[in-house]
Amino acid sequence: MRVFLGLLLLLALTKSSSAIYCLCKDGIGEKELQLAIDYACGSLADCNPIHDNGPCYQPNNIKSHCDWAVNSYFQKAAQVSGSCNFSGTATTNQNPPSNLVTGCIYPSSASTTSPTGTTLTNGTTPAFGPTGTGGFPGNGASSLVISPVFTLCFSSLVFLWGSNVRLGFRHV
Repeated sequence: MRVFLGLLLLLALTKSSSAIYCLCKDGIGEKELQLAIDYACGSLADCNPIHDNGPCYQPNNIKSHCDWAVNSYFQKAAQVSGSCNFSGTATTNQNPPSNLVTGCIYPSSASTTSPTGTTLTNGTTPAFGPTGTGGFPGNGASSLVISPVFTLCFSSLVFLWGSNVRLGFRHV
């Protein structure tokens, strides 16, 4: 029984390591993709890797560059729910883009480095930003904290109950 409780406690304290990426949706027009790139690169994303001769410049198309920009923004925003929507242009995915070239490494977890984003080419402020609930399908960010806390509390109660510790409850 104690081994089971120990394993349950260990499970409660471990973090999930599943990767989450933010990618531009297929079938979105070039204008919308460019707006997403402009916003992401003009505010929080590190878009240097998709500049000429950058490690993620190839394939040189707007969809690939959009994938990089929104994912960089999403990771720099600590994967906050809603930071991967871009007015319906992007969504989260468990897998990186399938067309990555050698040397282009997509971040899959929240970044702790400071952004080195670029500015818009026309010098204007981006017209839109991440909106909506396009974050995590099926589970909110709060469940990432609540679940281990609940498991830890439940494990402690089961441990106390299994070790014959009296909690002060009387049977009537």
